[in-house]
Amino acid sequence: LVDATVDGDKNVTTVTTDDGQQLQLTSPFTAKWITTPDTTYRTVMYYNLKGEQAEVINMRQLATMTIKSIYLFKGSFKSDPLTLESAWLGGNKRYLNLGVIMKVGAVNQDDELQTVGVFADTLTVDDDGLRTYHIRLYHDQGGVPQYYSQRYFLSIPVGGLKADSLRLTVNTYDGMVVKGFRLRE
Repeated sequence: LVDATVDGDKNVTTVTTDDGQQLQLTSPFTAKWITTPDTTYRTVMYYNLKGEQAEVINMRQLATMTIKSIYLFKGSFKSDPLTLESAWLGGNKRYLNLGVIMKVGAVNQDDELQTVGVFADTLTVDDDGLRTYHIRLYHDQGGVPQYYSQRYFLSIPVGGLKADSLRLTVNTYDGMVVKGFRLRE
């Protein structure tokens, strides 16, 4: 997973990995989903390393979700199950990355869409003063049939959180799963 820097011509010319390594591309990359010049996109990039440059095999836009306060949420909180395949903190601790598998199928209406988000539940402080930010994954199946499994990667910016650790709760087909991550040593 990388941050892809887009130039004025809507071409990716450099990327920065989660470990902070900046790579020039062997040739500029563009795609239909790159619609805004002079910006940065969060992407999944498959590449071959050629010296200190990256030769792109494939690059896809990645869903990036900002954490919103659950207290601002209107309506009922949906936590339809999905499969949590993996969850890891990027090497630079700027992103919490998730690999999820969602059930999908052909829909009959345009308003049948799945919705995914992330909401802050609470901030707790233990006796030693360590602050833990509790977040929950929101998932609304939205009437989409559950026929096939589709893998998605999600990134949650966490670098600016004023907390020492993070606790993520996800509803899976096997029940609630809670994962903890250390943001600061």
